[in-house]
Amino acid sequence: MPNKHYTCPFSHLILSGRCGCKFGAKNCIAEKEFGACLDESSSKQCQSLYAYLRDNSDFVLNTHHQNNLSVGQQSKIKMGGLLALQEILDIENSNQIKDISNLVKVVEEKYMDFKHIPFSKLMPKIAQFKFRKKP
Repeated sequence: MPNKHYTCPFSHLILSGRCGCKFGAKNCIAEKEFGACLDESSSKQCQSLYAYLRDNSDFVLNTHHQNNLSVGQQSKIKMGGLLALQEILDIENSNQIKDISNLVKVVEEKYMDFKHIPFSKLMPKIAQFKFRKKP
């Protein structure tokens, strides 16, 4: 029986090598490679966390009433948000996330609900995040 695959909001971060996840998987349709999640529960948690990060980033990214974000804006929210969470939880202070599913689990255990995350502490990190460093 084939594995079921679920949506991963952070798949491009995993495919780029910036993040790891124990439930991350690569899949291909025709010649297009995409990331997926092998765990339904983790997929739902990651999607929920991303939704909270996205909803709380409007002010800092000046994206009020904007439905479609650029890839760069999405990257700022996703990678900047994950790095900021990792930092405020004293997990590891690097520019890489070793296991997104574990980070999300720790966030959930600490705050009990994503709406209790201190987003004001995350926003400066999200605003400053740049995927490519200028030489």
